[in-house]
Amino acid sequence: MSTFDLNSINSALSDSGRPISGVDFSGKSLKLNSADDAQPIVDAINGCADLQYLTLTGNTLGVSAAEAIAKALEHHPELKIARFSDMFTGRMKTEIPPALAALGDGMIKAGARLSVLDLSDNAFGPIGVEGLAKLLQSDVCSELEELRLNNNGLGITGGRLLAKALAARPRKLKIFIAGRNRLENDGATALANVFKNMGTLEELAMPQNGIYHVGISALSAACRQNRRLARLNLNDNTVGAKGAQAIAEALPNLKNLKSINFGDCLLKSKGASALAKAFKENSILLESLDLSHNEIGRQACMEVVDAITALPDSSERLSRVVLAGNSLGDAGNKKTMRDKLGASAELSDGEGSDDEYVTDSEEDGSNSEDDDDDDQAGRESEDSATEDAQHLDTSADFAKNITLNTSGVEEVETDVGRFLSQPTLDNLDRLGPNAHDVIDAHLQSIKDPASLIQAYVEATFSVAGLSEQSPLASDVANKLFPILVQRAGEQHAAAWILANTVLSALGLIKSEDKTRRIRWALGPCYNSLSRVIDAPYFPNALRDTIRFFASSKKNTIPFAECLCR
Repeated sequence: MSTFDLNSINSALSDSGRPISGVDFSGKSLKLNSADDAQPIVDAINGCADLQYLTLTGNTLGVSAAEAIAKALEHHPELKIARFSDMFTGRMKTEIPPALAALGDGMIKAGARLSVLDLSDNAFGPIGVEGLAKLLQSDVCSELEELRLNNNGLGITGGRLLAKALAARPRKLKIFIAGRNRLENDGATALANVFKNMGTLEELAMPQNGIYHVGISALSAACRQNRRLARLNLNDNTVGAKGAQAIAEALPNLKNLKSINFGDCLLKSKGASALAKAFKENSILLESLDLSHNEIGRQACMEVVDAITALPDSSERLSRVVLAGNSLGDAGNKKTMRDKLGASAELSDGEGSDDEYVTDSEEDGSNSEDDDDDDQAGRESEDSATEDAQHLDTSADFAKNITLNTSGVEEVETDVGRFLSQPTLDNLDRLGPNAHDVIDAHLQSIKDPASLIQAYVEATFSVAGLSEQSPLASDVANKLFPILVQRAGEQHAAAWILANTVLSALGLIKSEDKTRRIRWALGPCYNSLSRVIDAPYFPNALRDTIRFFASSKKNTIPFAECLCR
């Protein structure tokens, strides 16, 4: 097996005298589609009497393989560490939620109590959090200390859903990692509210999330309540002067803070000066500080250096101070900084380079501190169509609130156009016995792939909604489903669009477009789909996804039961 992180495993296992054992398949690049493909992992799990850790990083799991592994996990309540990062490469997003849910169910049935859960580098988006929610809210994660969700494409919606799942019960997380997730202000604020009630964080890393001072201020308020915080990484967010001031105000509560990474955070001189003042006044014993590429003037840079070297032990304590990419002044200024910082100084980007970085003004402290730079109201607080998916509607009257986009259909005054706008039996009868061919010919003129798929889904369910009222409607619906799959398959990267549109049409997730309402009866649509969902032409991933979401809704949508296994 590949090597594993011994230090992480040791720290996660409460019994220091316990021999470390587990299964590690990291980096094998295995493509596991079926239960047979997963058999080597299943055998290794079954053969491990004391499965304290399971690492599957760097392989790719399909739903069937995940279910087989989950079955093996049901017999291992001793599991403490689950490293499932980079585990769905090449998979459609529709496969990930049911695969995650299966693995979670296996651990839930086992009664495991995880200390570490790593799901980084799995681009499952907001919809993936739905597959995780049950696990995160279960007893399996009741003792979780380390949660890594780096580079998952969560977006604002995913951040909110994650915060909701974590807030379901008291938490004692020590490490939370969620970089490169497009959380923005709303997602960061939702998570900050969870952290505020936690009080146990020792490391918080949320780099590259498009967070501005509103979200930074919320995180700063949360940090105040986490007095053990030792490492804070907000690299490549727009902290700005306002955010820096909020963090400076939190520093009196953070006496254990050892490492700060605010590189590429547009601090400018004003923000850097606020931090320097707080470092000095609160005797913060930093060991590592990264303020690189922040458009800081030379005087403010010197203030930072003076503040962190004020105490006599700084030369022994400081291991890394990065100020590259700022205006450091002339060679004399840099020499002074190097003398004070010693070996910890990193004042230029290239090793051995002494390049001069200048800001807009050579005058110390005269950098433009335009508050508009970090007051990006237009980037805040709204879910947008760029989100990967919308979360499930848990209300009982879900269908009343769901609308679908028909912008791609040119509803001219023809028999087909009349049926698409008014899906009645009379209008369907006008299309004749070959209505499926007539509808297909009409819709093929749509050029935009998303609009074309949307139109075919709407047309198919408009007919399916009438299938229990007429043999003709039932026959046409049966013939439209394979046409729908075929036309969607002809479009580039259309699998996710098709899944999202079908789930919306069935009322299983919210639609992104709120301009129109569902115009078909859902009960007959479910029954009609259940008759074709196991057909050979029906994509396996789409089938699994529909059944996964139907299963989660069967208590609120009685007719969803017909699609469940």
